[in-house]
Amino acid sequence: MSLHQLSETIIKYRKKKKWSQAETAKYAGLSLNTYRRIEDGFIEEIGITKVNEVLDLFGLEMVAREKNRPLTLEELQSGQTY
Repeated sequence: MSLHQLSETIIKYRKKKKWSQAETAKYAGLSLNTYRRIEDGFIEEIGITKVNEVLDLFGLEMVAREKNRPLTLEELQSGQTY
């Protein structure tokens, strides 16, 4: 998953909950500026722990997998596209 795809996923889940950026930042214990940087794709400058706090809010986790591996049936059924 690219940083852009990660950002898009976070935005999608935030909008699904109908939370503003400010609300999401507060729930994750981050400043609004830090949260906006995550949504803007400047994650490499933020740190994995802060990104993980946001993902945790949405019940998501980061997973390592082989690059360019075909998606499994389970991944396809869950709607993953990367």
